Amino acid sequence: MDLHDELHITQEWATPIGKMHIYLPEITRQVLINLLTKQTQVTTEDTYNESSTNALNNTVYNLFDYTKKETTTLEISALKEFEKIASKIIRTYINKAWNLGEDEVINVRAFGNVQKPFTKRTAPHFHHGWDGVFVHYLTIGEEFNYPGFSEENSAAIPSDYSGDLLLLDPRPAIRMPYNNKAKVIKPEAGLTLVHPAYLWHETQTHTKSGIRAAIVINFNIENRNYDILPTPLI
Repeated sequence: MDLHDELHITQEWATPIGKMHIYLPEITRQVLINLLTKQTQVTTEDTYNESSTNALNNTVYNLFDYTKKETTTLEISALKEFEKIASKIIRTYINKAWNLGEDEVINVRAFGNVQKPFTKRTAPHFHHGWDGVFVHYLTIGEEFNYPGFSEENSAAIPSDYSGDLLLLDPRPAIRMPYNNKAKVIKPEAGLTLVHPAYLWHETQTHTKSGIRAAIVINFNIENRNYDILPTPLI
């Protein structure tokens, strides 16, 4: 598969949005979903607690940091398989969208976003301090439930807008027509997106039964021209 052909990039308000579908082996997908259900939804930037006996229970974590959490061999294998795929997609994106080399040094933080029906949606935000964002939808609901999700608390009223992703025009001017100021993307299992971190985005409420689960990767590109110049602020 040639990712340069598979990764489609559109210019929304002069902002490059990368989009493609990747279909993981079913066992890999289910292992990753099970792993994400061990976490709570990331809502704060608490300090990473290295002394925790189970770092997975911390609010802030990095799925690709294989030294600081208790995972099974199967989970680590699935994560590493996914990391290799994500790396190729991110590197293809920075080459096609930003004309950067695919061999750039890239630092990342990967985490999960898991939502139950009618719980707190993802409010408008951008990923401060990062260059780009990668998101892959593992499941969007109406598939299966996991431990802790009974039929009672999974019951929902499906709607046409469940879990929709809204990308918002980053330009400050408010002009008509309004529907040119937001781009709606309907999530599907396997859908993968890459966009600049400065882009404001949010989601509609998840209303389907079961869970909606995605892996998100924040990434920074090391700039060899300037990264060595800063000094600590006194």
